[in-house]
Amino acid sequence: MDASEQYRDLTEKMKQNLPLTALPIRELVQICRENGNPITLKTELTIIGVYNSGDISGIICTVQNINEKAIVCALTHLIFSPKCILYREICDYQRKREKRIKKLNQTGLI
Repeated sequence: MDASEQYRDLTEKMKQNLPLTALPIRELVQICRENGNPITLKTELTIIGVYNSGDISGIICTVQNINEKAIVCALTHLIFSPKCILYREICDYQRKREKRIKKLNQTGLI
């Protein structure tokens, strides 16, 4: 399965299982705080939308916290519980996506 098929397949599976919950990575916490949305590493975020933006940006999620402030972030900026129904597929995507981003950065394509 190539990257575009994986993105499309996982996006559809995630849409079918919304809402999903996840925790933010440190970088997302910092961005949210800088923009007046004070969250922590333990703030549970609810994924309310999922979009496949292609190879350059990957899978994008619309998430809300308990204050119902919605933000958009990359799927790679979220941490999922092993209890999540799509945990293995999401982790596989995140690993491959991080390698892909690293490769694109090295070749100067992004």
